[in-house]
Amino acid sequence: MTFIIEAIKDDCRTVDFRDSAIVAVILARKHAVNGFVVSITAPNGQLFFADQFNLLLTSKGLGSDPTAQEVGRR
Repeated sequence: MTFIIEAIKDDCRTVDFRDSAIVAVILARKHAVNGFVVSITAPNGQLFFADQFNLLLTSKGLGSDPTAQEVGRR
């Protein structure tokens, strides 16, 4: 499973890849603390923003409940 972390601030854009949700969330939160607008795209295509990162760490975030899947898609 690959999680894509995208962070944007002013003219700077970074894209990182991680293979676990917890590592992706840790990196994304570090970017957010530094003033970046951050999103994580999950392996199933769901797009999570900073206020939704906790969903990646719960069973509701990645597929257990279809009604919880409407977070966002690319």
